[in-house]
Amino acid sequence: MPENDAIDPTLRPQSQPAALALDGVAVERALIVVDVQPDFMPGGALACVEGDAILPGLEWLLAQHAFAHVVATQDWHPPRHVSFASRHPPHQPFESIELYGHAQTLWPDHCIQRTEGAALHPAIDWSACDAIIRKGTDPGIDSYSAFRNNIGPDGHRPATGLAGWLRDRRVTDVYVCGLARDVCVLWTAEDAVAAGFNTHFLWPLTRPVTFETDDDTRQRLSSLGIAIVDA
Repeated sequence: MPENDAIDPTLRPQSQPAALALDGVAVERALIVVDVQPDFMPGGALACVEGDAILPGLEWLLAQHAFAHVVATQDWHPPRHVSFASRHPPHQPFESIELYGHAQTLWPDHCIQRTEGAALHPAIDWSACDAIIRKGTDPGIDSYSAFRNNIGPDGHRPATGLAGWLRDRRVTDVYVCGLARDVCVLWTAEDAVAAGFNTHFLWPLTRPVTFETDDDTRQRLSSLGIAIVDA
């Protein structure tokens, strides 16, 4: 294995997002890497299709040091989290219930705090990260976005503090990637736009829970003016 490298470098030419212009470090540019954790990989508790396929490209991108700021998010659930289907028998994973007046998808138990499945993926060198946002830590509130939790019992979406952190560093443009394309990455992109950031969606460095949602995801991104960066 190459020194200081967990990914075979021969994979990188196929993994680089060709449409992403990397022209040196831009102080106003931040990368947000969403939930790249073993539980979202094939064989994991809540696998995204081809989730592991993003690892070489992500490793390549981080190695370019083209972003002045890099943030990673980490699903970090306590046991018996409200989003787990196991909390709501006889409901099964991927069924939907009403929670706090809104639809809540029920998930398999996943990313439970201090388990291997909840760790940031060991194939990636995370030393470039400036901040790690742990989400889903409240047992009674689900959390998809890097910027805000889902709606809680009081009808509000508590902020994670990421928007202020980015503004303090004069960030204007955010680039999002990670897992899952149709859930946490999408919600992060939506909230980035709502917070006033120019938002770019690195499509090749995302994978969904199911490819069946891809058309809807693209339509949603386009309707919000989010730039989709394709390979």
